[in-house]
Amino acid sequence: MPLIYEMQALTWRARSARQQDAILINGKVIQHDGLISRHCHAAANAPWCAAVADGISSSPGAEQAAEQLLDGVRQQASHSAQSISFQALQQHLNRSLANNEKYYGASTTLALVSHSSPQNFVNIQHLGDSRVYLFSSHSQQWRCLTRDHNYLEQLRLNGELQAGEQYATIYNALLYYFCADPLHEVPELAAQEEYLTPDDALLLCTDGLHDVMECHEWPALQADMALKEWLKMVKQMLEERKAYDNASMVLVRLTEGEKHDAE
Repeated sequence: MPLIYEMQALTWRARSARQQDAILINGKVIQHDGLISRHCHAAANAPWCAAVADGISSSPGAEQAAEQLLDGVRQQASHSAQSISFQALQQHLNRSLANNEKYYGASTTLALVSHSSPQNFVNIQHLGDSRVYLFSSHSQQWRCLTRDHNYLEQLRLNGELQAGEQYATIYNALLYYFCADPLHEVPELAAQEEYLTPDDALLLCTDGLHDVMECHEWPALQADMALKEWLKMVKQMLEERKAYDNASMVLVRLTEGEKHDAE
């Protein structure tokens, strides 16, 4: 039976006054207060792209930044099977928002997964603190594949993080992010390649999820579990913990064709 990539997404405003997240799935940019997307899939040898963006709340027009950035991702993905260019995305954000005084400085993070070929390999790219996680069908555990672009993570990489030390929230300040400012520069970071086996899954998410629950607390994604059911379980867990921030996620699983077509 041929393999497919099946996908479904959840975007939720939670208790925040505004929805500043956006998601890209099945070629559509979605920004909604509370929605589980339709279940969709792509052949394992077909190109596709999925992404999440988290508008930085301290910037003006954060929700517009997230939406416009993903529109730039969508346009690039529709014209090329190669990795997404961050510098082209920065230019797209400048053209869309920087000339408007109301949105000048609008900023956002990004996490995306794209696929072209061969069928079991995907490309992972991110900027900021939106993340990509892997669920291994072998170990039945989730683990993070990306490292946040902030001062705390830089200390960790430099071996300067002190065990047991409490660090002020200022250390979570981002080193890299997209910003609607012609003078703002972003690094052209190389894509990370990941090999998936059948029933492995990827979760792209904003910090509204991982700031509330670490991945070891997330439920396993069983091979016979519908993606929608897993997303509903996680949303319920966030509600029980009285999550405040926007939480958005795109769940992608490599599976046998027609196995979950009825969802």
